[in-house]
Amino acid sequence: MSKELKTRDQIPQELTWDVSRLYKDQEACRADLAAALKLANDFSERFEGHLHQGGSLLSEAIKAYEAIVKKLDRTLTYASLLASVDLTNNEYVALNQEAGMKAAEIGSLLSFWAVELAALPEETLQQAIRENPTYAIYLGDIKAWKAHQLSAKEEALLAALEPSLDLPSTLYETTKAADMRFPELNLKDGRHPLSYVLYENEYCGSPDTDLRRESFRAFSETLRKYQETTAAIYNGQIQKEKILSRQRGFDSVIDYLLFHQKVPRKLYERQLDITMEKLAPVMRRWAKLLQQAHHLEEMHYSDLKLSLDPTIPPQISVEDSQQYIREAMEPMGKDYQAMIMRAFPERWFDFAQNIGKQTGGYCTVPVDAGPFILLNWTGGIDEVYTMAHELGHAAQGLLCLKDNSLLQSDFSWYDVESPSTFHEMLLSHSLMKRAKTPDEKKKVCAQMIEKTYYHNFVTHFLEGYYQREVYRLVDQGQNLRADDLNRLFRETLEKFWGDAVILDEGAELTWMRQPHYYNGLYSYTYSASLTISTEMYQRVQKEGEAVVGDWLKFLSAGGPIPPIEHARLAGIDIEDGSALERTIAFISDLVSQLEA
Repeated sequence: MSKELKTRDQIPQELTWDVSRLYKDQEACRADLAAALKLANDFSERFEGHLHQGGSLLSEAIKAYEAIVKKLDRTLTYASLLASVDLTNNEYVALNQEAGMKAAEIGSLLSFWAVELAALPEETLQQAIRENPTYAIYLGDIKAWKAHQLSAKEEALLAALEPSLDLPSTLYETTKAADMRFPELNLKDGRHPLSYVLYENEYCGSPDTDLRRESFRAFSETLRKYQETTAAIYNGQIQKEKILSRQRGFDSVIDYLLFHQKVPRKLYERQLDITMEKLAPVMRRWAKLLQQAHHLEEMHYSDLKLSLDPTIPPQISVEDSQQYIREAMEPMGKDYQAMIMRAFPERWFDFAQNIGKQTGGYCTVPVDAGPFILLNWTGGIDEVYTMAHELGHAAQGLLCLKDNSLLQSDFSWYDVESPSTFHEMLLSHSLMKRAKTPDEKKKVCAQMIEKTYYHNFVTHFLEGYYQREVYRLVDQGQNLRADDLNRLFRETLEKFWGDAVILDEGAELTWMRQPHYYNGLYSYTYSASLTISTEMYQRVQKEGEAVVGDWLKFLSAGGPIPPIEHARLAGIDIEDGSALERTIAFISDLVSQLEA
């Protein structure tokens, strides 16, 4: 693809996802939104104030509620998919806003549901669970939330305000995609365009030191112009979370955000503390390896995304990527492999880079429509890793929805990244099998660190560690500005990298680059999930296809069930810190192989 970003209407159809799997056009989506609103009105009239009757009426209500949720899931997904690929398109943005407003209206109408369910006598609720075992976890979770529910009127008001409460996330993405304009780089070898996507996906890992460091400098200078605005947006998010946590009876915003993850506080704290203590020395060794490989006098923060191999890797076409994925999925058996390979003929992917498109990558799996995966394809091996990663989420979504009600088809966030990172390790395994020489094997070993562990374990861990420091200050009643956030992130980087890495001016602004902060405690879950996937990968290495069934149980399990129980389905014990320490030892062994 050209580095000159195109407008969305210039992108070939084969590089875009097929949203017609959801609706043929925007009007069809709007019609379903209207239908969902009517169903919600009918539901409210039929069941509000009557759930105490129990019996068949309660069973009928659960099924009717799920039907509304399914319709909302499709409409909201369609609207967000359109907006995410072109935030400069006013029609797409308007539909997404309209869908959000309709969803808030529907949420307000349905807000009585959880309140009245939780208020039912224990025997009535247990009877409902016996009669509807498909919804047992869902109903149990509603009962567990009872202590933190507000009154019916207050819950209805919060539901109606949902679009406004979600504004921080919307403003953050809009600022990045629609407002930020980056300068052109004027280097010795000529001019280079600069954008959010070009820096994050290409320049930050360029073997050209001038391009890599100068693009970081120019990228950071542009970010700094927006630091106060972005800090105000983020402060709005965390203060909202603190208010909600206090109103719902939690002592700490961290406890509030962990509640629905079903994660004990000690499990969360341990993940961060052990990783900072034991992974940091390993990654400092990795930084030294990068410095030596590229003959750098100094190792800078802006150099950390380098590949250990100083040669420019070959470009991989979208067509060629299919064979990489096919080979990676072989250890999972033919049925699993065939499920994943549907992604290409069914156009699950949006490969394009275009003006106004959201950065990064994600996967969403709306019910009865198949997955949608956003990429920003550059043709590097890292994009194949991202593809494999998002296909892991797709597999979990398909298998879980196949075996469970939509109302309980989730993972706990603690291990939601396990399927995706497991796929990355399968890709590394297949690349190692392709390797013919010791040098090729070395490259694959380095790629496993660069593509899987550095990004998922290190990058997101640092975000998670910093985020804990932010919430600790919020719990103390503080409002935070850009200077505070910059200081906290720089302190996190200094603690992790020590004197192995020089922190460039602008390194402290890295907190501005992550949308996960608008999803509560999400960033830390990558390292938690990768602990589970590393354990599973090593099981596959030792035991072969015999353990695939355990992993399929893990992927198909509804819930969310508590992460400790969920991991046991895959034959993995995460109750103490030993699995995490083994994972860090695995990373250390990879570094040692490269040092040798």
